[in-house]
Amino acid sequence: MASANYVQAWGDGLNVAQAGLPATFHINPNGQDMSGITFGVEGPSRPDFQFQHLQGGVVAATYTPIFPGPYRIHIKFFGRDIPGSPFALNVVGDTSQHAEHASAVFTGVKVSGPAITSGKSFITNQFLMDTRGSGVTGGLNAYMEGPGRADVGFKENLDGTIHVQYKPQKSGAYRLHIKFGDTHIQGSPFLINVQ
Repeated sequence: MASANYVQAWGDGLNVAQAGLPATFHINPNGQDMSGITFGVEGPSRPDFQFQHLQGGVVAATYTPIFPGPYRIHIKFFGRDIPGSPFALNVVGDTSQHAEHASAVFTGVKVSGPAITSGKSFITNQFLMDTRGSGVTGGLNAYMEGPGRADVGFKENLDGTIHVQYKPQKSGAYRLHIKFGDTHIQGSPFLINVQ
């Protein structure tokens, strides 16, 4: 009978990694159907995995995280976590060293909707941000500056897009800053006229 409890994963790549460098861990399905194993990553970037089949049915999984920060690697067998999953790790690296790469990545972030240029006070305004082509999956932060307080938040959608929501308390001109770490996404800060 197939069981997630029989699948084993180990290696440095589940504990520590360096931004921009490959990290590797190993998986032993212990005779289980390898097609039932899936991978997911939560963190500032969503790296792709490459697999190499080794002797004894063991598979080496290698990935390269783009940005430093906290990550969680999920390994599931037919939808159930294997022992130890999700694996929490902190990807180390100097964010400033990746500023050029980050700038190139952020050109892949697209924003759309009327609320990116105009909004209304005392209601929640929102526009769509599409990060799917950028490799950015987390680590975003936002704030508004203007004549009054404004709450800002993100709502993740099932299709991988994000609704950026803001609720200003006064009318006037605001600047909405959206950053990944210390780097603005393309077009940020956005000038928004609130009525």
